[in-house]
Amino acid sequence: MKNAFKPTAILLIALSTLLACKKKTADPIETIVDDKDLTGCPVGTTCYYQYVNKATMLDRQITLTTGQYRVFWSKNIGYGARSFYFLAPMMGDNFVLNDKDVAEGRVKYVSDCPSCLSISLKALTGTVKGIRVTKTSVQGEKWLVESNIVLAVEGTTTPFDTVHVKQYYFPAVQ
Repeated sequence: MKNAFKPTAILLIALSTLLACKKKTADPIETIVDDKDLTGCPVGTTCYYQYVNKATMLDRQITLTTGQYRVFWSKNIGYGARSFYFLAPMMGDNFVLNDKDVAEGRVKYVSDCPSCLSISLKALTGTVKGIRVTKTSVQGEKWLVESNIVLAVEGTTTPFDTVHVKQYYFPAVQ
């Protein structure tokens, strides 16, 4: 009886250790983005949804340079220009950015309107989910990206506005 107890105990400890140390994988539900209810471009404006591979942003002036991210941006140009920039990982066919990524500066908001009476806003919290859409013989690579970003006035943590964008992003012309 003593001889059977020891190997059984060792086996149970080994199994529980292996299961506890199993690498966590991304929840597939988190990265699901459907192509229903895509965001339209407001009347009287022009919208761009683009991305570039192996890039990063050096500063608030949105200077793109060679780097370790896939940078997505959406731009709405009307009376002024309003843009969101997302620094997503280069690896994989999908990604999720969360509040931590927003806090680390991987989600940026820029409003450019020299003659507008406006306040400076920043991305406060939010989520960005993206999936690569399979290439076809007719159309090249594209990504379907959905973002929900809460904006706040610079220097505060009080939510001011929430912006939702879901759209296909295409490679920027190089």
